[in-house]
Amino acid sequence: MRRIVYIVIAALALAVSCGREEDTVGDATLPYGSYWFAGQQVPVASVLLSEGPQLLLKVSPLEDCLSATTYAVIGVHTALLGTKVDVEYKFHNDDYIFVYEDPERYFSHLRPLKSGHIYLNRTVAGLVEVDVDVVLYDGTPFRYSHSSLCASFAE
Repeated sequence: MRRIVYIVIAALALAVSCGREEDTVGDATLPYGSYWFAGQQVPVASVLLSEGPQLLLKVSPLEDCLSATTYAVIGVHTALLGTKVDVEYKFHNDDYIFVYEDPERYFSHLRPLKSGHIYLNRTVAGLVEVDVDVVLYDGTPFRYSHSSLCASFAE
């Protein structure tokens, strides 16, 4: 199943983030900020954005986001861009996607999140806003917020 997620992400990879803007939450010296997973702050070294039926954001503490073994994939259906998606009332894999993997844990897109919200939006300037504050199905919290990820999108 992991291979399917890799294939989907690789196939939908339309553009790589180009920004080096400061994070609005966490350490401002990190270009993409950091996410919080299970109470630990993890610096984000690479970001990959892609668009199809869903806008997908892949964040990783590793430099090569495409082949990273530690990452989180966050996505919402393009019709829901700019709205706060409450994961308790929306459908996983249709309205939202969340996947997390590191060498010790794997949280599949096949199981819905327990609670929280996902917000993704493209601004008029072409930047991407992200605000994710969710609790995974086993109770593990995940949070990532950034107000100005720079990205190019294929039309």
